Amino acid sequence: MVDRFDEKFRERYFGTIAPRSDDDRDEYARDNARIIHSAGFRRLQGKTQVMGVGEGDFHRTRLTHSIEAAQIGTAILKSLTARHKHDLDDERWLPSTELVIASCFAHDIGHPPFGHGGERALHKCMIGNGGFEGNAQTLRILTKLEKYSHFEGINPTRRTILSVLKYPVCYDRFRETDHEERPPKCYYKEEQKIVDWALKKFSRSDRTNFTRLNDEGKACHRTFDASIMECADDIAYAVHDLEDIVGRQMIPQDALRAAIEDLMKDRPSVGVRQTKVTRDDFANLFLSGGEGRKSFIGKLVHLLIADVYIKKDVSFKHPLLRFNAGFREETDSFLRSLKQMVSDLVISRAELQQLERRGQRLVDALFNEFVCDPKRLIPRNAWESLDPNDTKERRVCDYIAGMTDPFAERIYQRLFTPGFGSSRDEL
Repeated sequence: MVDRFDEKFRERYFGTIAPRSDDDRDEYARDNARIIHSAGFRRLQGKTQVMGVGEGDFHRTRLTHSIEAAQIGTAILKSLTARHKHDLDDERWLPSTELVIASCFAHDIGHPPFGHGGERALHKCMIGNGGFEGNAQTLRILTKLEKYSHFEGINPTRRTILSVLKYPVCYDRFRETDHEERPPKCYYKEEQKIVDWALKKFSRSDRTNFTRLNDEGKACHRTFDASIMECADDIAYAVHDLEDIVGRQMIPQDALRAAIEDLMKDRPSVGVRQTKVTRDDFANLFLSGGEGRKSFIGKLVHLLIADVYIKKDVSFKHPLLRFNAGFREETDSFLRSLKQMVSDLVISRAELQQLERRGQRLVDALFNEFVCDPKRLIPRNAWESLDPNDTKERRVCDYIAGMTDPFAERIYQRLFTPGFGSSRDEL
């Protein structure tokens, strides 16, 4: 018997094609499969997470980060199901494992080459033309650019769209003059119809509340499914970047020990119930052989997963909006401090800032060159695969945003480095 509980959230914007007679998967499993087999997902292996692609074979890329986020997301779901399923109006509103994996796999697909530096560069190029933002590009890829179907992306279900809609506010609601250096967290006006359709099954009051800005002028709500993905992303980002720092010996051990001491100076321990991490436990990061480090990282991930709980916002009517996953205040403060520590130790280093600046300049140069004459400079099959109803600038932006770091570097060298490349190069 078919479960019709969330049938309206399994609908697809461009219509649902009847599955093959021997296909027993549900719609979220199909979304997951389409994401895994997408070009956008594969390209994450060549996109910078924090450290550049090609620097070594240990640290994370955006692909390995997404895989780890999915594993953490499924663990969060299992933990919530065991501890909090009765806190929901109906426990059937808990997402399926396939949906959680799909949202975690997809959440970074829209990020351009060279990390946040590439994102800022593309945004500056698109000022006056709708801007650029990585999360907005994720929605655009899933619903339009991915080549599963012609200008329909992977045609995801309504609930999958909502699971990756981290910032349900249109770019046009922000003043560009306030966001010239960094893009606002948003979706593009080009995807307004898709977003309106995705939110259609909520009440008018829920839609108004869900899409409002907070006092800081930022989107402040996400669906239950997106909140689980966000928790998984935060854990994977903070904890695994810490592991990469130690594993690659990126900073002197004394400096890292001092930073950890500062992180834990007002925290005798972190954690809830049986699982706790103390200041002394961090010493396991530095044991030779790597086993102690791996064991500690696993313990840290476990306690963060165990702390996620279901919180309730009574201002919403629908369960997918009224309930969210989140960390308790003490753990949330620790996780934010850990992310800041990683940023201060690594991301702010001059060496990484130089590489980020190089990526920004490279992306900026590619955009300015392509936009002058895209029909001549962009391969015909690539140019014609971009929607002709979009502006020239948006099509060029889509083309560059889809590049991996190595591909963008090769194109740059062909354009600007004398003596590099030939007409028969395979790019």
